[in-house]
Amino acid sequence: MYPSPLDNSIADLVHAKSVEILSEVGFCVSDGDALGRLEALGFPVDRESNMVRITPELLETALARLPDDVKLYNRTGDKPASFPRSIPSAGETGRGFDRGSCFMGAGTPVNVFDLKTGIRRPATRQDVCDLGSLQDALPQVDIVRPTVTATNQGESSDLVEIAELLRHTTKPVVHRTLSPERVDAAVEMLAAVAGGLDALRAHPTFATLYCPISPGYFTPENVRCMLRWAEYGVPITLLSMAMGGASAPATLLGELVVINTDILAWIVALQTLYPSTPLLYGSVSAVLDMRTGLLPLGAPERGMVNSGAALMAHYYGIPSMCGGLSSDAKELDAQAGYEKAVTAIPLLLEGTSIIYGVGATDAGSTISYGQMVLDDEMIAGLRRMIQGITLHDLDEEVALIKENTPRGNFLKAKHTRRTFREHWQPQIMSRDAYEAWQAKGETISGICRRKAMDVLAEHQPPLLPPNVEAEMERVMRRYLGPDFHFDS
Repeated sequence: MYPSPLDNSIADLVHAKSVEILSEVGFCVSDGDALGRLEALGFPVDRESNMVRITPELLETALARLPDDVKLYNRTGDKPASFPRSIPSAGETGRGFDRGSCFMGAGTPVNVFDLKTGIRRPATRQDVCDLGSLQDALPQVDIVRPTVTATNQGESSDLVEIAELLRHTTKPVVHRTLSPERVDAAVEMLAAVAGGLDALRAHPTFATLYCPISPGYFTPENVRCMLRWAEYGVPITLLSMAMGGASAPATLLGELVVINTDILAWIVALQTLYPSTPLLYGSVSAVLDMRTGLLPLGAPERGMVNSGAALMAHYYGIPSMCGGLSSDAKELDAQAGYEKAVTAIPLLLEGTSIIYGVGATDAGSTISYGQMVLDDEMIAGLRRMIQGITLHDLDEEVALIKENTPRGNFLKAKHTRRTFREHWQPQIMSRDAYEAWQAKGETISGICRRKAMDVLAEHQPPLLPPNVEAEMERVMRRYLGPDFHFDS
């Protein structure tokens, strides 16, 4: 789906209302140093409330400084994944990776469904390693996240998670740290893998992400972390977690104004402080369920409001990272299938750069190995669907139809043998006759768990060079203590 006049009207309206809020009310900058720097650069500042307003001149200058595109590279830096500044015209292809939208692992709850027992338990450092390796092996996962928090690693788990991802995947990686000091440590390791700071800046293999507290606030720690990453030129995702009916108006359009205002504020701030910083426009927003008081991530409104965020990313010419492929289900069942489809398809149709949610279950509070495997298969089918019908010369087909009219059969035609492989074939979902399916005696859940176990037993991501791994271990010991070590 390409922007219609209605889409353009929505984007124009949301932008105008966001500018109105930012020029009249502003946004809160909770870090004193950042507040002073913005004031010195011409932002109107209220020192009592720490509120910062944006002038039309600052807005125009900042938007003009956005880089033409954002690229993430694989571990070796030789395969860029480019996110164009706008979606293509009708008939063109090439959004994000060459397969349209990219898909990324979810993150980062503290629970996981144990692969062997199926029982929900706290996630560990070993889960980070295993889920990283599983994402590395799954062909439809383009970008890797820790997906879980290593709860047995204390408050510095974020640094451990980054280190283990660098060891367990060759794909681009996305994560964050919760202190600026750990930003420095992470960059040291990223630079070691990339071949130096200059190489990391030129060919970033990593992007980070930070969430505002809507409306209009980032914690001081998050502000300091974002500014530190920006110093190194690392791509930053401004990732809204607005809750319609709680931290934002209950209407989807009103919620979209909050999402956009929060993100636009820091687009302007970061582009003013660090011109040409690569930015992504992100949203994992949803609407509050007034019956339960919970945030349902499988609701159709989630796909709707986050596709609106992708629309605004197109409006500003930056790539988008939006939550979809989401579910509130507690197991691999019909609810999970429905909710994952209904939250992903709107994002695909809007040309979202990165869709965030592989492996997520239980309203994002638990990761499932089996669900991750099934999501990989679902993505393959969705990618086939989004290709649409290819326009091509029909002379051969027309001749074949004429030859077989009336009541002919195309099964033995050379054309059929040559072209039928274009159609997608599932590896997990069953198309067998009932008797054949019954004879196999396996549920989808069982197949997915078995496949995940097989992958982890057989797949070994390429090892880092010994000198790089030694340098990473040295960095980790300096920040976390002399007892830290990587398992062989």
